[in-house]
Amino acid sequence: MADLTVRQRCRPEAAGSVNVPPVGRLKAGSSEQVVWRARLVLGCLALVALCFQQAPGKILADSRIELTAAPGRFLSRALHLWDPHTAFGQVQSDAFGYLLPIGPFHWLLDALSVPDWITQRLWWSLVLCVAFLGIWKLCSVLEYGVPWTRFAVALLYALVPRVFGEFPIEVWPMAMAPWILLPLVSPRARSGWWRASWSALAFALIGGADPVAGAATLVVPLVWLISHAKLKLALGWLGFVVAASVWWLVPLALLFQYGAAPPGPRWLPVIGVVVGVPLAVAGAHYLRRLANVSVSRGVSRRVVPAVVACLAVAAAAPVVLLRPDGASAAIPAHWNAAAAWLDDQSAPGSVLLLSTTTEPLTALVKRPMAALTADVQRRVDSGVGDQTLRQELNHDGVRYVVVRNDLADTLAIHESLADAGIGRVAYFGPGGPTRIAYPSVEIYDVGATTPGRLIPRSRLVAVDGTADDVPTVVTALGGSGSAVLREDNKLDGLPLIDTDVSQAVDQQPSAVVLRSQQIGRSGCLHLGVRALCSQDQAADEPRGLSRTVQLPQAASYELRGMALPKDGEALERLLPVAGAITATASSRAVTAPEGRPGAAVDRDPGTSWQADPDDPKPSLTLKLPAARDVRGLRFQSDTYLDGSRPAEVALHFDGGGSIRATVDADGYVRFAARHVQTIKIDFTATKPLQDAHRSPVGVTEVAVLGADELRKAVDPDRRVPSYCGNGPVVRIDGVAATTQVAATMRDLLKRRPVPFSLCGATSVSLRSGSHRVEVLAGGGVVPIETTLVKAGFGDVSVTPVQGVDVWRPNPAELTVEVPDADEQSVLAVAQNYNAGWEAYDSTGHKLTPIRIGGWQQGWVLPAGPEQVVTASFMPARSYRAGLLLGLVTLLAVLATAVFFPKRRTGRSIRR
Repeated sequence: MADLTVRQRCRPEAAGSVNVPPVGRLKAGSSEQVVWRARLVLGCLALVALCFQQAPGKILADSRIELTAAPGRFLSRALHLWDPHTAFGQVQSDAFGYLLPIGPFHWLLDALSVPDWITQRLWWSLVLCVAFLGIWKLCSVLEYGVPWTRFAVALLYALVPRVFGEFPIEVWPMAMAPWILLPLVSPRARSGWWRASWSALAFALIGGADPVAGAATLVVPLVWLISHAKLKLALGWLGFVVAASVWWLVPLALLFQYGAAPPGPRWLPVIGVVVGVPLAVAGAHYLRRLANVSVSRGVSRRVVPAVVACLAVAAAAPVVLLRPDGASAAIPAHWNAAAAWLDDQSAPGSVLLLSTTTEPLTALVKRPMAALTADVQRRVDSGVGDQTLRQELNHDGVRYVVVRNDLADTLAIHESLADAGIGRVAYFGPGGPTRIAYPSVEIYDVGATTPGRLIPRSRLVAVDGTADDVPTVVTALGGSGSAVLREDNKLDGLPLIDTDVSQAVDQQPSAVVLRSQQIGRSGCLHLGVRALCSQDQAADEPRGLSRTVQLPQAASYELRGMALPKDGEALERLLPVAGAITATASSRAVTAPEGRPGAAVDRDPGTSWQADPDDPKPSLTLKLPAARDVRGLRFQSDTYLDGSRPAEVALHFDGGGSIRATVDADGYVRFAARHVQTIKIDFTATKPLQDAHRSPVGVTEVAVLGADELRKAVDPDRRVPSYCGNGPVVRIDGVAATTQVAATMRDLLKRRPVPFSLCGATSVSLRSGSHRVEVLAGGGVVPIETTLVKAGFGDVSVTPVQGVDVWRPNPAELTVEVPDADEQSVLAVAQNYNAGWEAYDSTGHKLTPIRIGGWQQGWVLPAGPEQVVTASFMPARSYRAGLLLGLVTLLAVLATAVFFPKRRTGRSIRR
């Protein structure tokens, strides 16, 4: 750190040295001062030009897309501690920190209809110019260096953060850092009140969006005050700093108390804030000395300035040369259209965006947004959908699901939604650069839902597990109720459902639900009836379940579960059709049945065989049930087949003679009629299906001219023969038990979950203590969920779960009309649980809060007639009071800075 305790005054040097007036401060009104002011203006214009040359006309990625998309709406939400719009409702993260000055800056330019990209560049320009002028002014006041060295280090100080700072919010504290120190070191006769208040105002202008970096700007001023023994001024200054920061300090404290801690800072900008100013001041001083030393040793006086100029160019080069990722000319019109469509719908419910990237939809839509939970993410990524997915979304209050198709292949998501019965209702934008040209944005309707539910006590269970276990538990027990996690349970006597079987329980579980954390994914996904196969999309399948179950008492449990069809021989043995052509191959690209060799002769245009990419001599062998007169073949390739078409083939008949032939444009190979039973096809040359990429050969169907009726399709509605042993392998304490599955061929081919159960006696008797339960793959299926249900459990009350409407007078309050209830119930609202919410019934009685499903807000309601429940987020009052108090104290600091005498008085804080 430069020694700020000593001012360096310039003295006349030997002839030829780089120097300007004998003192470091330019004389007011001098021609040289006018020249340097002009140069400062040119420096700022250069920085502005640098900002505007980067991706002109395009919006750059920012940490807060709302600042450009909808700054007015963003600032309006920032005035409330609770944000019901985002992620099932949550405490504001750092939005309050943008209330000054970043938010108003963007709001004003938006109100003036300034294009978004220009607003972004103007803010960057302001940041860089403030940093540039701040270092120039600070070096001049401290009389460090000479004008050209001050100009050089100021320019470098502004440029370097622009290179390393990804977003302007990270650079803004560094830009304001010299202005915080400047009033404290001013050489003019100033009162301590004046110095402390102006420095505090500069600190207030940093805002609270990055509190760690903001606090780091106080390090250098505090060191300077302490090193100069100005303890009284330091205490007064800290008081002013706190007063000017109340408007974001109070919200920050409430955020730590009622919400999650804000994201951790990027430490590179924080370190830059601490060391940047001292390095810049030292640079101005030592550059002058270096120039003088170089001149005294006979080096041209222009060498050092030239080197510094090269450094400045090098610092600006990345900004000039590199093209930023994620820049766009504007928010695509299809996002605005999707947001408008969603807001036009009258049906209640939130919107779930199936994407982990920053999207403009959150800033554009008024309808509340849901959060993508780990369980939903796992289910949609697997390509396996069932009613559990739809039920989970319905209980979460999600009405619409939005799929973004322009960034990644979303085939698995589409199949999961289709299998769950969730249909598309709207789409917007052009097709993306993916395998299937889906529209850019699609909207799916989950079905009728309500933002609140009244759950009778008899429909509740306590789950010993995690929030991700709850959807599986609720589905396994019938799907009509709900659950609380054991640690959140405030209702005595709820049935216990054990999922965390690693620990002993002191209560006899009414059921034990074991689920696989890994669903896996087949190498073939589906688009309607078409199977799209690829080695890249396959994921490891689970092998089964193996758990140790602890029971405090002996009991009998019924065992049942759900399993997924498993790729392999066991499954494919069920597929051949009597009297049909069969096929074998030298290799195959995927193990899924849709990509088996027999797919080439199953009369199903949705399935295809494709050779392994590493197969040097791919071949396909067709065997007829009996010898027939055959006169040719026809190869058919689906447009979406991830392979190449046959171009030339070598045909071998019954292991004897062979011919070589070219496949014509229509896929035909014709030859003189031959009486054969086996035809081996060697693919000796291929042609690309869609582009120039040479992928492995593949065919959708091979028609045998003269015996084409022997290609027979698998009946998708044919039920799989159900017999003991065609289900998963079950062993309890080493004792095997047989199971059976009930499924159709469609279920197996499309990899849909199928139920399985024990053969014969459906229940097993278990003594108290520890039991090893193993449910492993078998019969062509692999278990993903197994339930042990205590005999007699499940005869629950017929009282249904009722949906209720929720009204929000403002973000921090809600009102619910609750129907009459014959038993104790729980009022659940589809928003995140937070201890700050308090609810009261119609009589003014405070209700007991309870967390539902591991995350939802709920309150316990006694039985009684219809009533109105009101709830408020109590910390919101402190939040608004903190903002108001912060405004008052900030104005007080401003008044002190403007109206307090500039010169010292006897009543002022002594400098």
